[in-house]
Order: sequence, then C-alpha cells, then structure tokens
Amino acid sequence: MVGKAQAPQAHPHPHDMLTPPGRAAGRPRSPSIPAVTQRGQRQGQGPGETRDHATRTARTHHTGPQARIPDTMSVTLGMLLLMGLVSIGLAMILVYTLNRANSEDSSGWMAFSLRTLHAEQTRDAQQLEIAQLERELEGARRELEGARRASATAVAQPPPLPTAAPIPTAQSWQQPPLALILSAPVYKQQRSLSCESSAASMAANFFGVTASEQSILDALPIHENPHLGFRGNVDGPYGGIEDYGVYAEPVRVALAELGLEVEHLTGGIEAIKEHLRQGRLVIAWITYELQPQSPSQVLLSDGQVVTLIPYEHVVLVVGYSEEGLWVNDPYSGTRTFYPEGDFVRSFAYLSNMGLVVNRPEVR
Repeated sequence: MVGKAQAPQAHPHPHDMLTPPGRAAGRPRSPSIPAVTQRGQRQGQGPGETRDHATRTARTHHTGPQARIPDTMSVTLGMLLLMGLVSIGLAMILVYTLNRANSEDSSGWMAFSLRTLHAEQTRDAQQLEIAQLERELEGARRELEGARRASATAVAQPPPLPTAAPIPTAQSWQQPPLALILSAPVYKQQRSLSCESSAASMAANFFGVTASEQSILDALPIHENPHLGFRGNVDGPYGGIEDYGVYAEPVRVALAELGLEVEHLTGGIEAIKEHLRQGRLVIAWITYELQPQSPSQVLLSDGQVVTLIPYEHVVLVVGYSEEGLWVNDPYSGTRTFYPEGDFVRSFAYLSNMGLVVNRPEVR
C-alpha cells in the first residue's frame, strides 16, 4: 500500500539553533545583533568584549517610544515653570504700574485741590474788594445827593432884595460855601456872534425880566469900537476881529433900560464869588473854551486904539466850587465847569471885563 508521501523534514539552520529562549522560532533575528557561538561569543572576540557589546546592544534596542516619555515630561515641566515665572513677572510689573498710577493720581488730585482752594480764596478776596468799592461808591453817591439837595434848597430860596450892594465882610470872604450854583436859565445863542446878547437875556430872565436875545441885540448900536457898539456883522464868521462883538458898556445900558441893576465888575475871581453868594449874576468876557490867545492893539479910524482878541466870547457865571466856576455857555447851550486857574488866565486877556447883574431896584 502506498502510504502518504511525507514532506521532507527541514533541517534547521545552524544560526537558528542559537536563538535565545523566549524568542519565537522562525522570528527573524535583528540584523544589528551579530552572530554568536553557542557560548555566546562573537567569533574572534573574547568573553568580556562580548558581554559589553551585548549590554550596549540591549540599551540601543530599548530606546523607543517608552524610553522617550520621561524626556517629553521634563520639557513640558520646564515650559510650565518658565510660563509661571513669566506670569509672576508680568503680575509684578502690573502691580508696580498700578501703584505708580495711583500715586500720580493722588499727586494730581492734591495739586488740583490746592489750585481750587487758591481760586476760591482769590474769588472771595475779589468779592470782598468789590463789596468795599460798592460801599464807597454808595457813600459818595449819598454825599453827592446831599450836596445836590442843599444846592437846590439854596437856589429855591429867593435872593435878598438889598437897596444897595453890601460891603463884603471878612467873615464872608474867609468862609465861602463848598459849592453854590444859581439856577439861571440856559439859552443857546441864535446868531453866530450873539453870545453877549444871549448871556444878557439869561441874566434878565433869572430876575424876572422878560428879554429875548434879539431884543437886546436890537438895543445895541453898531460901531467899529466894541466899547461903543457891536463891531462887525453878527452873522459873520466866528473867531475873527473884524466881525467881532460888543464889550460891556453897551450891554450894561441895554439891561439898565429894562430896569435891572447893572454895574461894571471890579476885582477878579474872588469878587465874582462874593457876588454869587449875594445872589447876583456876572457876565464875563473870556475866550471861547478858555483858549490861549494873544490880544491885539487895533488902530481905529478915529485914531483911538482898542484891544481885540481872537475868539472873544461871553458867558454867564452862575456858580462856583473850590475847584472852579460854573457858567452858562450860550455857544453850546449848556452849563459848563471851568477850572479856576484856566478861567483866571482867559479872564485877564480883556482886563477882567464883566458886568454884575442884580434884580430891579425896589423903588
């Protein structure tokens, strides 16, 4: 009987007979492990060298994924530690910045508070100063109102009716009132050179005598000598010496014809003040607005010489104070104050020419 053919039995390779225990038969041996003899030695090497090489080989074969895990963990821990240190550093920087900002805010707030306090103190001081000025202004206003009332009372009382001009006493000259203004009416002259007639008209009406500027002008004669009549054209240009005006004597005659008591002024500024204290008005010859001028000596046709001055002007003196005189100015139609020194200078150009006008004499 023919039996089953048996497969020829394979003879093991001499190297396979040296496979260490635990290694599966037929598993290929690592090509990096050199062939050894049955006694575990490489051919041509001693026993010690064989063991060292085997140890190094075993370490080399165990350097795989499992062996690299500790290195990865070390790197991770190092990175975490570095990140922690960086976080701590950032936190410290943030805390320092916040502290410095708070310090600067505190300093700024203190400076702002000091500035605010200084501004409030300055404002309070200014308010106190303003209040003081207001009190002083109110006091000055009250004093002025009192002076005005006193002046109004003095004007409201009628002046005395003397039969003759009283002789000034030492008492009246040494103790003049602080201020005195008589309430004579103020008129504006109607013609270019009619200031004398306008001033005379104010004086006459103050004493109850009705007289217009034109009526007094009509009473004046015409003459080249202003001491005798009106010189030139009353409508001529202002400021010249050809079309000029009139001096005191013709105006005195015109007012006397109306019944007024009129006399030439003797004396200077103090005489004017005394006449005002007695209730009499003074017509004064000066220059327009007290302008400095140079008088001229003019030869007339009859051989006489007369003094003329450019911008000759006439005002009605109605009051005075310690500083100067109050006048009714017919050219502007207003009551004007002139400093005493300037008035004295201008008044002297025509040798203090003036007329003292009083109420009609009681007969």
